[in-house]
Amino acid sequence: MSDSQPIADHTTRGIWLSLITVAAWSVLPITLRISSRHLDPYTITWYRFTVSALALGAWLASRRGLPTLATLRAGRSVALLLVATIGLVGNYVLYLMSLSYVSPTVGTVITQLGPLLLLFGGIGLFHEHLSRRQAAGVVFLIAGLLVFFNRRLGEAADFAGRAGAGTVILLVASVAWAAYGLAQKVLLRRFASPQVLFLIYVGATIVLAGFTAPRSVRGLPALELTMLFLSCMNTLVAYGALAEALHFAGAATVGAVLAVGPVSTLIVTWLSNRVSPGFFAPDDLNVATIIGAFIVTVGSALTARK
Repeated sequence: MSDSQPIADHTTRGIWLSLITVAAWSVLPITLRISSRHLDPYTITWYRFTVSALALGAWLASRRGLPTLATLRAGRSVALLLVATIGLVGNYVLYLMSLSYVSPTVGTVITQLGPLLLLFGGIGLFHEHLSRRQAAGVVFLIAGLLVFFNRRLGEAADFAGRAGAGTVILLVASVAWAAYGLAQKVLLRRFASPQVLFLIYVGATIVLAGFTAPRSVRGLPALELTMLFLSCMNTLVAYGALAEALHFAGAATVGAVLAVGPVSTLIVTWLSNRVSPGFFAPDDLNVATIIGAFIVTVGSALTARK
């Protein structure tokens, strides 16, 4: 077996793990929308991180895999953990806020800036190289996103109205997420991916503690409690798969796969509004939007593999 075969196997595993993240994020707007009927964004986000920290901490403790203070103090670990924690907390809170301004599909399209920044960060910071086919895929990705977003480009450029406000929120969220992803990529050199996530979740729980109202879950309807729990589980699944994906594949490859998010979210949003009309703000789709979604998918496929 050639030396390139294990590398190819690792890349394939990273792609599949990235697709798990995409699937989890596609259904996340539904659970968040329902659970946020009587809970504020900070409290929801705090619960998601707290439950994830407890579950992952218990699992690591059972395997004697909790990170040590000696490892934490080494190098730039603390600084990188701070960047990753603030980036992820900012992304979680801002994305949840944006659901009051734009539809999940539009939100997912805008937040594709995050995976693209991760992709370019992998090239610029980690010297990951793109083949000609991958470079063409990047062009397809960017072009597809512009076509997909055709009806709202004017609003996004002017930052006017509710759509404009939502755009600003999501742009900041995207930059925060990219900072998290790049910091985590560096941390994976020193820690195992579950250890990195555990430290980030603990840090996020502490950061958000002063802004939350944990007792507000008392008296919540069973449906909203269930959706809150599923949102917490979504964090474990999506970010666990993402951390492993970054371990097996390059940041550029992972970022490219995540760029198919608008397509899967579009499908989930459409189905949700078919089952419950008005559940989400309408996407106001046209032929160009569908074409853009197809171009994004093609671009992602081209960029994901060497």
